[in-house]
Amino acid sequence: MTSAVDSSLKNKFNAKIKLVVYTDTATCSSCALRKMHLWNGILTDLALYKGAIQCCFIFRPLPKDMGAFRLAIKQITASAPLYVDSLGILEKVNPQIPSNPDLHTFLLDENNNVLLVGNPVWNEKIEEMFWQIVEEKLGKRE
Repeated sequence: MTSAVDSSLKNKFNAKIKLVVYTDTATCSSCALRKMHLWNGILTDLALYKGAIQCCFIFRPLPKDMGAFRLAIKQITASAPLYVDSLGILEKVNPQIPSNPDLHTFLLDENNNVLLVGNPVWNEKIEEMFWQIVEEKLGKRE
């Protein structure tokens, strides 16, 4: 996956493993924000790795939906960084991103090579593979 972030964001995400969750214009960004709590278990377990794995959630709301998105973002407590890609830069720099929203969650290595595609929150098999890869790279969870 090509890096589609400015240098300040690149400096924030220099971990051995990165989890990127992308919500594009085909998905309701406000709805996705309201479901952020579903990530709490995974994010809590990932915190045990003390920064060796970092997460970010990138949203690309439709311009007409920005009001609802701003309201939704004020109503949640996020336990991972949230970014708004209002210009669609992630997709422009990474045209290989599939249109299927089920394939908009990426586990990346330190060089931004894709290790796994798929959402571990929605798919038990993906979650098993996710933890297998994380444990191979970083060791067992404590």
